[in-house]
Amino acid sequence: MPFLNRKYLQLKVKFFKFFGMDVSHAKTIYLLKNNRKLNLKNPQEFAEKIKWLKLFKYTEAYKNYVDKYEVRAYVKEKIGESYLNTIIGVYDDVDDINLDDLPNQFALKGTHGSGYNIIVKDKSKLDWKKAKQELKKYLSSNYYYKYRERIYKDVKPRILAEHYLDQLDDDNIIDYKFYCIHGKPTYIMVQTFDDGMRRSCFYDLQWNKVEPDLCKKDFLYKTIPKPNNLDELILVAEKLAGEFIYVRVDLYSIKDRIYYGELTFFPAAGKKRLRVERLNKELGDLIKLPI
Repeated sequence: MPFLNRKYLQLKVKFFKFFGMDVSHAKTIYLLKNNRKLNLKNPQEFAEKIKWLKLFKYTEAYKNYVDKYEVRAYVKEKIGESYLNTIIGVYDDVDDINLDDLPNQFALKGTHGSGYNIIVKDKSKLDWKKAKQELKKYLSSNYYYKYRERIYKDVKPRILAEHYLDQLDDDNIIDYKFYCIHGKPTYIMVQTFDDGMRRSCFYDLQWNKVEPDLCKKDFLYKTIPKPNNLDELILVAEKLAGEFIYVRVDLYSIKDRIYYGELTFFPAAGKKRLRVERLNKELGDLIKLPI
């Protein structure tokens, strides 16, 4: 795509985002990221159908599934409390957090979006004044405005204090991200660090690696051993996928114990097509939209 055309599209993205024109924003950013038009009238590919779900299905009514505190009730109902990390507290206001009441290691997370995290390995070394400023910035943010995902629009901003799991802070930790369609896991996106970079690849449910069509710098080329509890991981993902048309169920396995990560309805905010070309059509065909 010519440089000037990209600059023009980038300006349009900002314009549509600022004025709340969600459909126009979605179409423009899709064209910018994929160099092809987004078909919302008759979506065919996976990313097109994710965009449709983002705009017309998974809206404010589904907010509790992305609220990091409220979703715990759903997880507990579906698979039991043992898969959840331990909560220390939940706070509406940063000033309600008493640092003296927290253990030496803990994690603070915004319940209303992604990336709102402060991981504390040693409380004695924490700059609490700076951390409070960061937390207040999180609470003043509405994640909806970042990618126009209406599912986040009405999520109540809160801070969740959780038990610190040192394995989750390890560069070698593996994310198992199950692409579930109409309640059934299909493929697993495996993500971890390799050569100092976060990389990912797909495996099928029999743990066969799916090779990319083209070389990608962030592709995970090293072989990841099949987890000992793969069958349980698949079962947990299926139970959490429930009746959703599409959801990605993110899980961890630490010493063969499974921990719930999150439910992701729009991978990469639906902006990009999948790197494995055949999956764009294959997964797209599996998703039956209510249109």
